[in-house]
Amino acid sequence: MKAVIQPLAWGLALASILALASGVALDVVVSPAQAESSHHHHASHATAVPAANGEQWPTDAPLREGMTRLQRSVEAAMAGDPARSLSDAEVIQLQKDVETHISYLIENCQLPEQADAALHLLLTDLLKGAEALSEPEQREQGIQRVLEGLHRYPELFAAPHWSESHEPAI
Repeated sequence: MKAVIQPLAWGLALASILALASGVALDVVVSPAQAESSHHHHASHATAVPAANGEQWPTDAPLREGMTRLQRSVEAAMAGDPARSLSDAEVIQLQKDVETHISYLIENCQLPEQADAALHLLLTDLLKGAEALSEPEQREQGIQRVLEGLHRYPELFAAPHWSESHEPAI
């Protein structure tokens, strides 16, 4: 009887560990839908439009800081060459960095409602780019989506765009 119970106990213990690890992993990963719904202005995101008459949305210090961090991470990964192929380790780090910086933006955003809605549309695109990085056949599209998001940011939001006057090199 002991010969049957011991493997069963080990199996249950391993299954419990796997379930716990899976739960922790799910808590760490941020999907675009979760990120959008977790923020305080989530009700109007679907109807966000660029500012009227070619004007841009205002920025605040957390927005500039978060976007600067994001831009610097992408710049470091790409080493100044947007066409550069990234290693698996570099892609994993870039995905982690994008998700971390977007989480910072979501947690610290203090923008007016309409500007917040425009930001969240941009963040959703950036998160979709980060998500694509995890799929080898979609990596190039993911990188391009992240780069496009960084280029759209100064089109949507008024200067200063980056903290400490840091302009993107890519």
